[in-house]
Amino acid sequence: MNSSKLKKVFIVITFIICLSCIPTAFIRYISSPALWSFSILGLIFPVLIMGVLIVFIIWVLKWSKWAMMPFFTLLMCWQQISIVLPLRFRKDFQSIKDEQTLRILSWNVSRWDERNKLKRGGEGFRPLMLDFIESTGADILCLQEFFECTDPEFFAANIPALKQKGYPYYYFYPSSIIFDGKFQYGLCIFSKYPLVNSFAFENLKGEHSEGIIFSDIVFKKNIIRIFNTHLESPGLNKENYSNEGKLNLSFSVFSKIKNSYKLRNLQAEQAKLHIDKSPFPTIICADLGDVPNSYAYTRLKSDYQDAFLKKGNGLGRTISHLSQTLRIDYIFVQKKLEVKQFTIEHLPYSDHFPLISDIVVRTTFR
Repeated sequence: MNSSKLKKVFIVITFIICLSCIPTAFIRYISSPALWSFSILGLIFPVLIMGVLIVFIIWVLKWSKWAMMPFFTLLMCWQQISIVLPLRFRKDFQSIKDEQTLRILSWNVSRWDERNKLKRGGEGFRPLMLDFIESTGADILCLQEFFECTDPEFFAANIPALKQKGYPYYYFYPSSIIFDGKFQYGLCIFSKYPLVNSFAFENLKGEHSEGIIFSDIVFKKNIIRIFNTHLESPGLNKENYSNEGKLNLSFSVFSKIKNSYKLRNLQAEQAKLHIDKSPFPTIICADLGDVPNSYAYTRLKSDYQDAFLKKGNGLGRTISHLSQTLRIDYIFVQKKLEVKQFTIEHLPYSDHFPLISDIVVRTTFR
């Protein structure tokens, strides 16, 4: 292939990459179910932006005017880039915190991984997960996909175990109850500090979501409202993956993504209505099931601080499979509070990684 044809081919490649990336700059404004397919581009945004950067560098090295196309694409997507990849050097998370700091741990515990015990000869991760939680020194736990068993012949109860770990106050909303109440799944908030009020909203709960709950925590003469929510996820199962663990892009997968996208956006709208009614300084812990350049993220975060963007670094991956770039779990903090530090612990116990953030409460609020 001569240089002229090679250049034409590369121009076409540049067009394809840039035109695929540009719509991601607008995904956060799109709530219409009819445009669900744009969410797919959001999922692969880091890959697309890397492609744009590569073609930009190549055209620049050739001193070609075609560098302008990827350059303007990067400009259009700059805000998206900033919420996916914070440009910050890594700092070690300090285990010791001061008296004015609340340490929040948010974690989708995937039912304590009990369903995978048989794969390991009956040995579960639950004891290790409980020990890890205790070791963090967290004041507040926001747990999604929490599992409580009321019959010890099946599984040990988790609420008494966490109370023994130093969390005497809790609020559990079982969004799903089966086997005559023996198995209960849902959202839970645990606290070292007293709870003065708690409430749950179904929030258009679907098959793969758990509603939204809040608890009001008494801390240093302040009341802090803690929200915990799990929005609709695609509900992918082992049939959707190959033997190598790669996602099979089938009609079934696209159908699940489409259905979850529609419901998740509606849930984000409803959740925001509940959050806006909070009369107290507010912290939101969420498994959104969606990436930072999505409509659900933009709607729920609103004018709150994303703790990862304030003090995190890297890509912030929060889920162990699918992609090295997926960040779908979040801690959002109202601006009247200060995010002091943030970390994500890459543990093998659940398919989600735990998020930990220290929040400074310096003022007595009225």
